[in-house]
Amino acid sequence: MRTAISALMMGAMTAAASASDWRDAALNEIRKEASVVEAMFPQNLSLWVSMRDDGTRRDGFANYLCLILAEAGKPSGDLVIVHVWDAAKMAREELVEIGKAECS
Repeated sequence: MRTAISALMMGAMTAAASASDWRDAALNEIRKEASVVEAMFPQNLSLWVSMRDDGTRRDGFANYLCLILAEAGKPSGDLVIVHVWDAAKMAREELVEIGKAECS
């Protein structure tokens, strides 16, 4: 019985570690983008990226980030919503979304 419980716990820990691994890999790639100020996963289903606002919508960039997530190992079918925020407004504690995409 203990062996079975131990095996289940190890499997759950491995799954959690692999989920963390692809997120860490994705964040490393996203942060290399010159226009990105910061990137983070505040929740498992949500990626927040702040950028300097140049007056254009960043939905295309948010969709590009979906590709980075997939290349980093995001499991196919798992939903992640990418929110692109105006970095200057975030610094003033305002949330102004300038782009969005749903990655599944």
